[in-house]
Amino acid sequence: MLEAESSALATIPAAPAVPGERARARRWVIVAALFLFMLINFADKAVLGLVAIPMMHDMQLSHEQFGLVGSSFFILFSISGIVIGLIADRVSMKWLLAALALTWACAQLPLAWPSSFAVLLLCRILLGAGEGPASPLALHVVYTWFDDRERNLPTMIVQQGATAGVIIAGPLLTYISQRWHWHATFLTLGLVGTAWTVLWLCIGKAGKQRRSTQSTGASVVNPQPRVRYRTLLSERTVIGVMLQSFVAYAVIAIGFTWVPAYFRLGLGFAPTQAGWLFAAQVATQIPVGIALVVYSHRLLKRGVPTRRARGTLISAACVASGIAYCVLFLGIPPFAKVALMGLASALAIQTFTFGPMLVAEVAPTGQRGALLAITNSITTTAGLIGPAAMGKLLGAAGDAHGYEIGFAITGALLLVVGAAGFVLLNPQHSRRRIEALQ
Repeated sequence: MLEAESSALATIPAAPAVPGERARARRWVIVAALFLFMLINFADKAVLGLVAIPMMHDMQLSHEQFGLVGSSFFILFSISGIVIGLIADRVSMKWLLAALALTWACAQLPLAWPSSFAVLLLCRILLGAGEGPASPLALHVVYTWFDDRERNLPTMIVQQGATAGVIIAGPLLTYISQRWHWHATFLTLGLVGTAWTVLWLCIGKAGKQRRSTQSTGASVVNPQPRVRYRTLLSERTVIGVMLQSFVAYAVIAIGFTWVPAYFRLGLGFAPTQAGWLFAAQVATQIPVGIALVVYSHRLLKRGVPTRRARGTLISAACVASGIAYCVLFLGIPPFAKVALMGLASALAIQTFTFGPMLVAEVAPTGQRGALLAITNSITTTAGLIGPAAMGKLLGAAGDAHGYEIGFAITGALLLVVGAAGFVLLNPQHSRRRIEALQ
C-alpha cells in the first residue's frame, strides 16, 4: 500500500480477501455483466437523439417540444436514484438490478408502435426512473468485489460500457431506423434489455465486502456508526465531485438529445454519416479514459496521494474540456468541430470514472451505496435542465449558431468547476473529518 494513502485509509476496516481462483474469476464475470448493463443503459439514452429528425417530422414536434421530451427523462431520474440508493445497502443487488433493467425494457416497447406525444413523454419518464440509480448501483456492486487499491481498472471497464453503448448505438440504431423505421429501434432496445435481465438473474451477485459491513452476522465485530447524510454531502470532496459531475452530465444530456441533430442540421452531414461521426466522437472517450486511468494508477504506485492522482487530474481534464468547447464558437471547419467536441466530451465524462472513486474513498463503507446514489441523483438533475435549455436557445436563435452558443456556455461552466476542483477535491482531509465523527 502506498505510504501517502495508507495514513488516510489506515482506520478503514480491512475487507476480507477474495478467496480462491474461482472467486477471482467470478468478480471479472460480474464486471463484464455490468459493462453490458451500462452499454444498454446508454444505448437507451442515445436512441432519442439518433431518431430526432424522423421522430420530430412524424410526430410534428417543435424544437421546444422535443427539448421537453429530452428533459422529461430526468423528471424522476434523480428522485428514483435517491430512493433506490437509500435502500441499496439493505436489499439484494441481484434482484434490484434485474428490476431496473426490466423497467427499461417496459419503457421502450410501447414506442415500437405509433404513439402519441403523451405516451412518448410517459415512456421517457419511466425510463428515467429506471435508469436513475443504474450507474451508482453498478459501481457499488463492483466495489463489493474490489477494495480501494484495486478499483481503477474495474471502474473504468464498467464506465466504458456507457461509451460502448453510444458507439454501438450510433451506427446500429441509425441503420435500423433507416432500414425499417425509427419505431424498430425501440423494439430492439426493449428486447435487449429483457435479455440482459435474464442473464443477470443467472449470474448476478454482490461480493463479500458488502457483507462485512452489514450490522448483522457473526463476521462483524465493531460495525461503523452511521454519519448523517447531510454531513457527508457537505464535505468538500463530495461537493467538488457533485459540481464537476453536474456540468459533465449536462454535456451528456445535451449530447444525447441534440448533438446528432447538430451534425445533420448545423454541420450539414447526411444521416448515416452523422450517425458514424457521433459514434466516432463518443469512441474518443475510450483512449482518453484509458490514458487518464493508467496515468492515475502510475501516480498512485509512485506514492502520490489520491488528492493529486485523482482530484487534480480530473479537475485539469474539466478545464481542458471547457477550453475545447469554447473554441467551437470560433469559425472552424465542420470536421474540426466534430473532433473538438469529441475531445471535450471525452474529457468531461471522465468525472464519472474519478468522481465515484473519490466519493467511495470518503464514504463510510456501510453507507457507500447510498451516498454514491444520492450524489449521482443530485448531479444528474442537470439532465432536466440541459436539453430543454438548448431547445429554447435553438428556438430563439433559429440556426446552427444557437447550438454553438449553448456549447460555449457549457465550456465556461466546465472551466469554473474545474478550477473549483483544484481547491475542493481532497479525499484524505475529508476522510479524516468523517472518521472523527464515527
